[in-house]
Amino acid sequence: MQRSGALKSFIEKAAGVPIDLTITDNSKSMLSLRHGHKGDVHVRIHRMFLDAGAAVIQEIANFIKNRRNKTPLTREFIRENHSAIEIPPKRRAVTSSEGKYHNLKLIYEAINEEYFNGQLALDITWGRRQTKTVYRKRRLGSYDSTGSLIRIHPALDKSNVPRYFIEYVVYHEMLHAALGIQVKNGRRSIHGREFKRRERLFRDFDRADEFLKYKL
Repeated sequence: MQRSGALKSFIEKAAGVPIDLTITDNSKSMLSLRHGHKGDVHVRIHRMFLDAGAAVIQEIANFIKNRRNKTPLTREFIRENHSAIEIPPKRRAVTSSEGKYHNLKLIYEAINEEYFNGQLALDITWGRRQTKTVYRKRRLGSYDSTGSLIRIHPALDKSNVPRYFIEYVVYHEMLHAALGIQVKNGRRSIHGREFKRRERLFRDFDRADEFLKYKL
């Protein structure tokens, strides 16, 4: 449809707000938004959308105006143009998302739809089983950016671990994929201010935090 300048103008006019547009090759997060302090919106979007039709771009503009707006055309465009995503060849990890009590794939898909508008394209798996169960807050889950893979500690696949807590751990790792590593004053931060703000948007954040502190 347009090159970057025309795309920026189209979105600004349709959304009714000034935007700062960055075209990326990020195959894990096709579209991300961040509101600036001056009323502008920082938009990062995959370069495949330079060739999107007006209906898709209008839908994205509507999403910028209100994140509750659905984006079925955008998701369909991503599926149809997946070949445009340049992903370096790599050995795919063997994944197993279906546990005895919790199915990670179903949880991931629900979280992706509810919080990320279906834009993330990741794999998810239970980690390797260990003979000794050790719970550590930073080890409950991990995100491998090179393989676009989330691993969840297999010790969480138990009947006494509520689904909302698994959802929280998955959401936490998905945030890492969506936000990446932020750099401020030359220092790398994976749990910066924006990450913590977004983390608290999880609907069961308080319950999950309490479960982690007192019941896990």
